[in-house]
Amino acid sequence: MPIEVILQVLIGGILLGGLYALIAFGLSLIYGIVKILNFAHGTMLAVCGIAASVLYTGLGLHPLVIAIIITPLMFLFGYLFYRSLIYPLESRSEFESVVGSVLVTVGAMLILSDVATSLASATQRNIQLPFHAINLNGIVISTTQMYVLLGIVVLTILVQLFLSKAWLGRAIRAVTQDRVGAQICGVHSIKLKSITFAFGSATVAIAAILYTMSYPVSPYMGFPLTVKAFTIIILGGIGNLRGALYAGVFLGVAESMTSLFWDAEWAPAVSVVLMLMILIIFPKASGQRQS
Repeated sequence: MPIEVILQVLIGGILLGGLYALIAFGLSLIYGIVKILNFAHGTMLAVCGIAASVLYTGLGLHPLVIAIIITPLMFLFGYLFYRSLIYPLESRSEFESVVGSVLVTVGAMLILSDVATSLASATQRNIQLPFHAINLNGIVISTTQMYVLLGIVVLTILVQLFLSKAWLGRAIRAVTQDRVGAQICGVHSIKLKSITFAFGSATVAIAAILYTMSYPVSPYMGFPLTVKAFTIIILGGIGNLRGALYAGVFLGVAESMTSLFWDAEWAPAVSVVLMLMILIIFPKASGQRQS
């Protein structure tokens, strides 16, 4: 097989993995602070992607303008979602709280998918920017890929700066590392949980726009994306954005190479197989938290 083809697929895998990492960022923070598995996380991305596509095709808005519109709305949605549906469960027993949060997020996943289907139909949608190609010795890179890669890098840097420099970001890291110690130092748990859930939801909106610029989205594609995000969290460590980025790139390249050398139908199963292997081989390491 020509080396140019392999490199072309490798570039696509790195780009896909970066998008997977962006999806996992918010989910990792939410799980590290709120301690719930948000099964609606991927569906929120699908809904935001469909909304972004509608705004782009219907109103002709630039993706950056769409991000400015959708991101605050998703922040507000995440905040209200936590305070109205998740927070009341914390007064229940541990078992009831865990089961209730799973039921709430799975129910939200189904409802959001149905609402998106009723508003925009079940057809796949994307944001088709004008195509301009750059040919590097047989390797074709589109300007859209460059924009998406730039967006991934910028968002990763901004989130990392937020967690390391801002007081709220440091509080999130502190709770992720030592919940009791953070509370002793005056970190308000309920307020922090609400804002963290909202912040994680807002990052999904940006990831959705970048994803829709590269790949089509549909209302019912959310759960597979959530599984991939869970896999990245296990591979990279909870709250570890650098680890999530490496794990996301690894997963994206693994899927791309599976499609190239084996069969594209098996590529989605790679994330599930990796997660099971890690849980079986490294059961203790997979549950450790990293900052």
